[in-house]
Amino acid sequence: MVKLVLTLFMLFSAWSVAQDSVPTRLTVGIQQINHYPHYDITSGHFRGFAADLLALFTEHEGLQLSYVALPVKRQSAALEDSVDLLYPDNPKWQALREGDDGRFFSQEVIRILGVSLVKPDLADITIDKVKTLAVVRGFTPTLWMDLQPDYRFQFVEVSDNLTAAMMALKDRVTAAEGEYNVLFHQLKRLSLADSLVVARQLPVSHVGYHLSSLKYPQIINRFDQFLVDQRQQIDELIEQYGLIQSLPKQSAP
Repeated sequence: MVKLVLTLFMLFSAWSVAQDSVPTRLTVGIQQINHYPHYDITSGHFRGFAADLLALFTEHEGLQLSYVALPVKRQSAALEDSVDLLYPDNPKWQALREGDDGRFFSQEVIRILGVSLVKPDLADITIDKVKTLAVVRGFTPTLWMDLQPDYRFQFVEVSDNLTAAMMALKDRVTAAEGEYNVLFHQLKRLSLADSLVVARQLPVSHVGYHLSSLKYPQIINRFDQFLVDQRQQIDELIEQYGLIQSLPKQSAP
């Protein structure tokens, strides 16, 4: 009996050590696209809400994170061989691409808004009138994909949100699909914020951003606790970057 107890104790001790053996230096894969104010690593410098959020996490947890820019289509696969963590990630994206690979997801960090921008005179366009839709290459507009077989509009892939918006502005596509905060940040920089509006009757998606890992569920657990412990500071960061998580009411025409 004593031998059995000792054996169980040793097994439990080994399991506990394995659970705690997380390196303090970790790599995070970030989508190589200008998605500011959410995130941007295209210039080689990681900036935006996510950069400040993860900096706060490293300070809170005593970790050292290095950031690796990854092409959007390469990001998910990189988790298997070249990075320890991914941001942003979402369980639905993985299911759509390769199926469940056993990765661990944090709780939702922030919710983004997928909208369709059109010229003001098309504000009330219905989906049956959409002929072409600009979408960012590598992103998955699931609501639109579900509707495409019935309405037969064409997807036009582009490199980033701004390119999508400019195509709608120049009448090269009917509408531009992208993230609300990113689209209007880019348009405001060019003094074009009033040139496009959110289409009132086209799909709006609400997508959660999560941190993920294949190797280190312990880090995900610590990140979840960090989201609880530092809620006030995180909310202040969201406000600082002016990130909208639900659509403002639009005035009637």
